[in-house]
Amino acid sequence: MKILSISTSSNIASVSVSEDYKCILELNINNNKTHSETLIPLIDNLLNELNLNLSDINLIACDVGPRIIYWN
Repeated sequence: MKILSISTSSNIASVSVSEDYKCILELNINNNKTHSETLIPLIDNLLNELNLNLSDINLIACDVGPRIIYWN
């Protein structure tokens, strides 16, 4: 199962893809832009580097403060 994780709980935007409890690739950016300006390009770069499409992702996880919410 491939999981796309998104973290926006700080000034640094982070995205990663993991599979079988292992992180395949993680990208972070702190460019003084809003997360709404950086997340889509960052996710696009991540998926392109892994030669994946969004349809290859089985689960998306996003932090909400100290909690994590999962979408399937």
